Amino acid sequence: MSEREIEQSSNLDSGYTLRVVELSGAYPGFRVQRLEEGVLPSQPYWYQLAFVDTLEEAREEVRLIHLAGVELKSLTREYISFGYPRPHTPDGGADYGYRYAEGVCKYNTPGHGYMVLDEERNQTIHEAWRNSAGFYEEDVCWAIVAHHFPDLFTTRDRRDAKLTLINYMPHEYMAVTGEVLAVTDSVRLQEQAFAESTKDKWISISARSAPDAMVQVTAVIGADRVSGRLNRKERTFLVTEAEYNGRSKFGLIIDPEKHKETTPARTTLAAA
Repeated sequence: MSEREIEQSSNLDSGYTLRVVELSGAYPGFRVQRLEEGVLPSQPYWYQLAFVDTLEEAREEVRLIHLAGVELKSLTREYISFGYPRPHTPDGGADYGYRYAEGVCKYNTPGHGYMVLDEERNQTIHEAWRNSAGFYEEDVCWAIVAHHFPDLFTTRDRRDAKLTLINYMPHEYMAVTGEVLAVTDSVRLQEQAFAESTKDKWISISARSAPDAMVQVTAVIGADRVSGRLNRKERTFLVTEAEYNGRSKFGLIIDPEKHKETTPARTTLAAA
């Protein structure tokens, strides 16, 4: 993989210096990075903020990141240092946090983070999404808080929150907003459609390299990754690298009449 800087952008209002870098090779695309101070002032580094497919998308990220830098100056992000006993989270005690507004905080632990709502604010969350304890983890469920308290988040945050809810909670999103999503709008809806259409087929769940430009694929009926290994039947097949690389994002459909079955290797090296 190689990379090439396309352009840089400095903005006095945001205080950010950003650059767009093009990547080529196995995973082509465009990175958007922000210039950060290093541990030593003489050793700055570029921190990655986005990875997108096209230059147009990268330039839109640059615009939104600069805008976020301006918007954050008018938003509350009050740092909180916790003593003992530390506040509880589902991942243990919080080390530090940020207060966004009265009753709306972000708690961070060494392993994970949560948006945390007090009882009053939590009652404003739609019942389709409400967590009774008021904890909303930072990977997906933070978007629920951003949806209900948009004024506490930047324009880029709100964009990302909407995309997160559509992709990973589409049924709840439609119930809350009244919007109707097409299958192509949501990763989760696409995954469910794929699972339904392939429920009686052998689908790859893992793979490893094999000699002669082949890939050894482990497959199960209907891509059942949930059942315990003792409760499901697995078969192993050889497919060409080209065929495997062209698979669906949800796995490769195996044809036992076409693909040669083989003895499974001991170690799995790659997820399907």
